[in-house]
Order: sequence, then structure tokens, then C-alpha cells
Amino acid sequence: MLDLLRLFGQVVEEQSFTVVARKLGISQPAVSNQMRALEEKLGVKLLYRKGKSFALTPEGETVYRHALLLNDEWTELMREIGGSERVMNGKVHIGASHIPGEYLLPIYIASFRKLYPEIKFKLSIGDSLEMAEKVLANEVDFAVIGSVFDTEKLTSEFWLPDELGFVVSSEHTCSQKKIIDINTLKENPMIVREIGSGHRRALEEALVKRGLDLNDFNIALEVGSTEGVKNSVRAGIGYSFLSKHALEFGDSQGLVWTNVEDFYIQRGFYLLTRRNKTLTAIADEYYRYLAGQRSEANSEDQIQKPESDREVRNP
Repeated sequence: MLDLLRLFGQVVEEQSFTVVARKLGISQPAVSNQMRALEEKLGVKLLYRKGKSFALTPEGETVYRHALLLNDEWTELMREIGGSERVMNGKVHIGASHIPGEYLLPIYIASFRKLYPEIKFKLSIGDSLEMAEKVLANEVDFAVIGSVFDTEKLTSEFWLPDELGFVVSSEHTCSQKKIIDINTLKENPMIVREIGSGHRRALEEALVKRGLDLNDFNIALEVGSTEGVKNSVRAGIGYSFLSKHALEFGDSQGLVWTNVEDFYIQRGFYLLTRRNKTLTAIADEYYRYLAGQRSEANSEDQIQKPESDREVRNP
């Protein structure tokens, strides 16, 4: 019965028998038959046709609400009795923006798989906006990104802090300066990330605080990845602002990282999920594992973030 309720929950979330069938690797008629079996067991009609889609009956809305609660209770029960170890297999699909996807998550995936070696992962990397859209479309279980998306359908939970610093090649004239005034950089070629990235959003918000705008600068190159920015700076095209994580865990040879006077770019990375969506047991376990990596030193209260980043996921 619990399996039928889980399937019913998936059908409601996806709004498509065909999509659910494809994700589960079964036929569409099989999903339809399972839904009819659930209706027969409960003795009520759960769905009705509405144009090319379907809608929930009043009874269906009640069953869906209880199905979510029962699934949560079952997951918690298995965790408390140690049963989660017996079901820890399958695949978790994570979405990530470039910094967490390229530098942080591989480390945490490796350590998690030491605990659960049967679990496989798929990691999709793109800008923050793209990953938010994937969460919204249920194309990933959840995402780790550098922006907050607290909306009617999405919710964000703070994970780890990040800091962006001024970066030039070791051959650049600014590489030897101890103090850099941001106003002296306006005419120098600058390299930025693409629109939609949390990296760019953090830079733009920091500039606004100084009464500046990206249009005040000489944008020589716009790049779609952090590694692309690093290689472009290294090649001498211009300067940029890069995450400390990109230099701590990546190849920083030929680059000089420093801060600009009175110009600080601090932001957070966030765990992004779809509101009211119940994660699978293994996705939920990994979500909780990542959330548990927060230390007191990296707590949300200890970094200065933009006002738009102060909201966190509802409990």
C-alpha cells in the first residue's frame, strides 16, 4: 500500500503518468493500472480528467496530503531502526552551480560513498538560475547553488559561506600592489561570469553598495564557467573576482588573489529544494549529510550576506 501511495505522490508532483513511467523505467499503462488499484483499495476516485491533464478530487487532495506524511514517517522510522542501511542504494541526481559543483561536492560525494558505496550519483553543473529551473522541473533531486530562490515553489537552506577576491595573473602590474582602489580598475580589462550565475549576482550587489555598476567597468570577456575565468585571467586577458574555493581546491598556479580596499564580496551557498516535495530516502540522506557539514565557524550568522540572502529554508 505504501508503494502505491508513493507512486500516487509522484504522479501528482509530475502531473504526468508518462513522465513518472519514464523515470521509473516502466510502461505508462502500468502506472495507470497502479492508480486504478489504489482507487479500488480506497474506494474513492482520486483523479479526474481536466483537458489534456488531470486534477485531484477532494478525496484525492486528502489522500495526497496523507501520502506525504506517511512517506516522511516511513523514512524516519527506517532511519531510527537502522533500516536505512538496507535501502541505501540507487542514484541521487544533484544539480549544482559551478563552484560547489566543480570544487566542493566531489569531495562530499566521495566521503558519503565511503558510508554508502552502493549509492551512485549524477552531478549536473550550470549557473544558479539553470539549476533552480531543474529543481522546479523535478529534473534533479535538489541543487547546491550560490543564490537564494525562496519562492512559492522553491525553498533555500544556507549551507556554506564563500568569499570572492580580486584575482590577476602573476604577470599583471596589479599583482605587486599591496593596496588596490576599486576606482583605479575601471579602465582595466575585466572578466566576468555570465548573467544568471550566483557569482555575478554577488559581484553586482557588492558594487551597488559602493555606488558602482558593472557598466562602469571595461568588460573585456564574459565566461560561462569558473575554470574559463581562471584560464582567461592566467592568459592575461584581464582581472576578475573569484571564489576562494576555486583557488583552494583548484589549480591556482600563475594567479595572485588579494582583496580590494573597502570592497568585500561575501555570499553563501544554499541547498535548494522544491517546496512540499518529499525526497527519496537516499536523496534525503545525502541532503542531511550535506546539511550536517555546517560547523559553528561556518554558520550563517557569522558571514555578512546581502539582504536578499538572509532568508532560509522553512523547517
